[in-house]
Amino acid sequence: MPVGLEHIELVGERVRLRPIKESDAADAYRLLVDDAVLSNLVWDGPTSEAEIAEAYDRLEGELKSGESYSIAIERVDASGLLGCINPRFPRHPRQAEIGYWLGVPYWNQGYMTEAVRLVCHLSFKHLDAARAYATVFTSNVASRKVLEKNGFSVDGTLRSHVFKRGEWRDEWFLSLLRSEWEVREERYTPRHENIVFTRGE
Repeated sequence: MPVGLEHIELVGERVRLRPIKESDAADAYRLLVDDAVLSNLVWDGPTSEAEIAEAYDRLEGELKSGESYSIAIERVDASGLLGCINPRFPRHPRQAEIGYWLGVPYWNQGYMTEAVRLVCHLSFKHLDAARAYATVFTSNVASRKVLEKNGFSVDGTLRSHVFKRGEWRDEWFLSLLRSEWEVREERYTPRHENIVFTRGE
């Protein structure tokens, strides 16, 4: 059964995670029109800022129903969207698929490594996940390293898994089990957290 959330706030050393908002659309569009970001995503990107605003407005409601958890990444010391991260449960209610993107100006600064760490905390502690997993294009070594720093292991290669820009592309499949997370739990504990479940949860 989906777990609805009224609010998410997870604060680490570098980043704060909070619910995505319609007002984030301008920042998101500015960062997503960069091909360096889009080339690593299954999604081909937005056609307009209005498209993102409409999607983010819908996603605010889906957070409360537990249909999806779309989370904004921002710096601890400044507001403004750096990227997004999403734990999704498309195949099984206890298996969290982690998807994410980060704007190029914020690469190689440890932001996404910490964001993944905080989302693992959310998934295992609050959303009852038994496993977290992610798929990454085999050309995206940096993203693989982000996951491996958080204890994920490469389970294998999904050959010709995604058709993008006229070609089939391979992806790595990486996973982290609850039992593995539990023995490394101190690395996932946020400095501050405020998770508010919808009424009845």
